[in-house]
Amino acid sequence: MRIGKQIRVELFRGFLTIFLLSCFVVVQAQSDVKQFKAIIEKDSTLLNGLAGYDTEVRKDILTVARHPEVLTKMSNMQNESKATFESIIQGLDRDTQFGIYELSRYPDLIKELTAQGKPKKKDVQNIILTYPEEIHEAALSYGRKKHKSLLAIDNLNDKNENDFKALIGNYDTNFQSSIKRLVETPEVLSTMVDNLEFTRLAGSVYQQYPAEMDRKLKVLHNQIKEQKAKELADYQEKLKEDPEAYQEMLDAAEQFASEEMANKNITDPVTQEVDVVHVNHYSYWYGYPHWYGYPYWRPYPWYYHTGFYYGPRGGVIFIGMPSYWYVGWHHRYYPNRYPHLTYHYYRHSHRHPRSTYNFNRTVNVNIDRNINIDRSNLARIDNNRSKIIPKQWPNERPAARPGTQPVQRPVTKPSTRPVTRPEARPSQPTQRPVTRPTQPSTRPATRPATRPTTRPATRPATRPASPPVRYNNYRSNESFRQNWSRPTQPVQRPAARPSGGFRRR
Repeated sequence: MRIGKQIRVELFRGFLTIFLLSCFVVVQAQSDVKQFKAIIEKDSTLLNGLAGYDTEVRKDILTVARHPEVLTKMSNMQNESKATFESIIQGLDRDTQFGIYELSRYPDLIKELTAQGKPKKKDVQNIILTYPEEIHEAALSYGRKKHKSLLAIDNLNDKNENDFKALIGNYDTNFQSSIKRLVETPEVLSTMVDNLEFTRLAGSVYQQYPAEMDRKLKVLHNQIKEQKAKELADYQEKLKEDPEAYQEMLDAAEQFASEEMANKNITDPVTQEVDVVHVNHYSYWYGYPHWYGYPYWRPYPWYYHTGFYYGPRGGVIFIGMPSYWYVGWHHRYYPNRYPHLTYHYYRHSHRHPRSTYNFNRTVNVNIDRNINIDRSNLARIDNNRSKIIPKQWPNERPAARPGTQPVQRPVTKPSTRPVTRPEARPSQPTQRPVTRPTQPSTRPATRPATRPTTRPATRPATRPASPPVRYNNYRSNESFRQNWSRPTQPVQRPAARPSGGFRRR
């Protein structure tokens, strides 16, 4: 009798525990829904950013978001790996560090360069034939000279891969597939980690209401896509109506390409063959070069940043809005050299206060809060344009943040400007060239790898001061600003090599 009574007591306790846990889960789930709604009502940019991705990427994000503990552990692993990687390249000059970072975008290449001990020059030349030409210079320069460093990185690559497999091994196959794809889009994964509470809440709500959330995000996705198309058309139309701003757009792009893109001549026409450009990302575990002040997971061609290029038949072809990186360069080093273009940026932000592009935040950071901007000059331009600047604004000067110093403007324009320029008359707007992440090309090179005749100037010796806003979020990641789908087939054409970020003047 006593044994039977004890069994009944234990069963009752078990049922009570299960009931209480169920109640707790229900209460917690309801609380997560309320918190998620509160975040969206306060600032919808994160939700808009999530909706901006295509269906597959959204699915991966929400699948992984159901297990935020994995993201926390991965963030800790990333911090440890970054510290180890930086210790390997510590003491090397900045150009060499940059070259090692470039090689880190191709882990298979590092594996081949270190598999048989220190390679001979001929071995390196043979190995790089199956990789894009953009990486040949770095491989030839450091494949032999920095063999020990590359071997240490290869061992670190293996460790990261094994630790990652062990971390996700106990989760279902759908989760494993999703997290593996997100590692190949580190700009997305970093966004999720940087906004972990939003990510957790989105995963919780999706777990409770998957169909409803999918439907809501699909509707929002289509709305954002339509809104962006209209806004981009307005940006281009207003620019064409302002000849001074249009001319400054061309001048600023030439200067940007000469300074930040290894003296790239933008007047060289971009052929139709680059409609699809593949850009290998920096490793999620090591990050982009540590001296960059902006998230820069993929070294894009110059025209991705400027928003236009010269077509094969002459004339300017608009492809998108200027990137955050480009507008930041403009206002950091030349805040008053291109005043009509600056005003065009300000006017566009004023015309589209609810923009889902990253552009409005760019204007707020680089114009409204820039102590070096000649605000009275913008007011004079505004008086002849739209008259949208508040009367009291030109007399107000944003307060300098502690520890910041004005950046000196060069006295003269660069001497690298081309003598002639193709016809500047705009062509019809087209879609921005689709920039896709991919694996290294397997097509052999058709010509021997040669070192470029010019090398980038030295890069900053110190990391720029941290900006007052968080850049790694859904609204600012650059890889999917204009793209709405993930590639299914790799294309073998490489992208242009960057010079490595903002340099000192």
